[in-house]
Amino acid sequence: MTADGGEFDRLVRAWQAGSGAALAELVDRYSGHVRMAVRRRLDDRLRPHYDSLDFVQDVWASVVALPADRCRFPSAESLVGFLARVAANKVADAARSRLGTARRDLAREVALAGAGGDAPDRAPSPSQWAAGNDALARLAAHLPAGHRVVLDRLRDGYSHAEIAERTGLGVRTVERVVRRLKDLIGGEGA
Repeated sequence: MTADGGEFDRLVRAWQAGSGAALAELVDRYSGHVRMAVRRRLDDRLRPHYDSLDFVQDVWASVVALPADRCRFPSAESLVGFLARVAANKVADAARSRLGTARRDLAREVALAGAGGDAPDRAPSPSQWAAGNDALARLAAHLPAGHRVVLDRLRDGYSHAEIAERTGLGVRTVERVVRRLKDLIGGEGA
């Protein structure tokens, strides 16, 4: 808390008058204190589920929502004390919600693989599929007609040997076409 009393008072008055810059300066100066208060109080079982910065933002959102007449801080220390109390209450609410109730109890959580369910679908989304098809069309435009079939078979998941067998091309020819495709892809990303 390096700000002298006059500077602190000026910042608080400017914030109360609606200055976003003054609020940003207060947030910048005193968020570290809020983060330390959160980290001191956050239960180890909650750490994988909560980030201290989420609490910091929540604390500041609560402070900003207060009416101006409730935001009277005679010193930087009183502001830090207030912020620490708000942070402690936010952490206690999260702990009570996640550890103190049967409905949201962390002990009830089961990893997806352990639940016997299927893993999330890794198939591309429709927009990814369309973007991939567009990229393939651009690549195909750079290939001779006889080599476009190699690109089509690669897209379908065939190995180099399978492509050679199905197209009547030699394996080395397929590998040469694949190298050319890689070069074209590398040039497209540049």
